[in-house]
Amino acid sequence: MKKAVLFDLDNTLYAYEPAHNAGLEGAKKILKQEINLAYKKFDTLYELSKKEIYRELSGTASAHNKVLHFQRLIEKTHNTVDPRIVLKLYDAYWNNFLKKMKLRKGAMHVLKTLKKQNLKIAIVSDLTTHIQLRKLKKLKIDKYVDILVTSEEAGSEKPHAIMFLLTLNKLNLKPTEVFFVGDDLIKDMEGANSVGIDSVYLTKSKVKLANPDYRKPNYVIREITELLDLINSKKGTN
Repeated sequence: MKKAVLFDLDNTLYAYEPAHNAGLEGAKKILKQEINLAYKKFDTLYELSKKEIYRELSGTASAHNKVLHFQRLIEKTHNTVDPRIVLKLYDAYWNNFLKKMKLRKGAMHVLKTLKKQNLKIAIVSDLTTHIQLRKLKKLKIDKYVDILVTSEEAGSEKPHAIMFLLTLNKLNLKPTEVFFVGDDLIKDMEGANSVGIDSVYLTKSKVKLANPDYRKPNYVIREITELLDLINSKKGTN
């Protein structure tokens, strides 16, 4: 019998891209004001800076840290670090990002229903803990979440098994007692499947379920509310 549901956060409980784009727009405006940097030039330097950080810190939560992306960008525009501007860019990005965030349709109903059914809820997400906590609070779902595990805390990113094993350890549950819901075949499905957790793939795309490897999800849902029917159908089974 399932006793908990583990959720990815970004692009599963809310749409990441609109919020990310709003964050970048906020940062662009700051640098336009500060040094009259054209938006197109900002895009080029930001992508280059981000790729460099990802290459250097791949597999760690730090690779996603926007303060590092903006620090590298400013080092390219100023040939030195400028703490004042770096922090202004970082604050502008996240302030605008959080304002734009919108919970996926049906997600609140799912979380409330799971709590009423006495199922534990965990968020298993890459990125840094501080930012993910801010997201939970902004989305007003913090009171429904029992456990948060980030790649910063675990020391490695999904699909590394430690992300899922640490969550199970915090919940004191076995892999067979939980579902994992996510939007990424590699990070989410492969990661959950590799430790024996039933994986639920949330996607609008067609899925080739014939995949022989760990990326094959156990279940596919088109809308997050379909999760409730899946859970009800599995009640009383292992």
